[in-house]
Amino acid sequence: MKNLKILSAVALAAAFFFPPCFSRAQTMDLQHARAQKDLTPALQQSLQDKLSDVSGPYFDEQDEKKAKGQVYIDLLQKFEYLPTYGPHNHLVVSCKLGGVEYNPVKPGTTKGLATGNLKYLVFTYALENGQWVSVTKPKWETQNLGAAGAAQMRKNLARGEQRQATMEKSAETHAAAAAAAAAAQRAADRAGQ
Repeated sequence: MKNLKILSAVALAAAFFFPPCFSRAQTMDLQHARAQKDLTPALQQSLQDKLSDVSGPYFDEQDEKKAKGQVYIDLLQKFEYLPTYGPHNHLVVSCKLGGVEYNPVKPGTTKGLATGNLKYLVFTYALENGQWVSVTKPKWETQNLGAAGAAQMRKNLARGEQRQATMEKSAETHAAAAAAAAAAQRAADRAGQ
């Protein structure tokens, strides 16, 4: 009898604590648990291999534009991956490749004058039967930073180039000093023999 009272009390407490609609909702959610948000290293590598094949012509196109003195995008070598999971864990990934837009005929930096636009090339792929399949054609997206943003971008790019030049000069000085020290050591070793 005592066990029946304890069991009844536990059942009553559970009924108040876990209402029937809440438990059904939780059951449904557990049946369709969310998939992981990041790509596994193996999936990322296979997607990166696929993208290296299809992105090459876009890099070539921008290099040609720069050589002809046309406005071009200095594309970065690294993709940004934005995975989304649909029903039944169907994986679709938007892959963004971005860069700064430059006008090479106007002075500003060694690359030309930054226009104040950031451009992104977006590739969209879905994983089907272990293979990456293109969902849509690649498309360009533009982010205009406005006049103030363009001025700040130009200032930062010029500062970055100046810092890079200083670092290269410092590295050359250190290399020359190391070479001179090595030569002096060799001369001292020869004199000591």
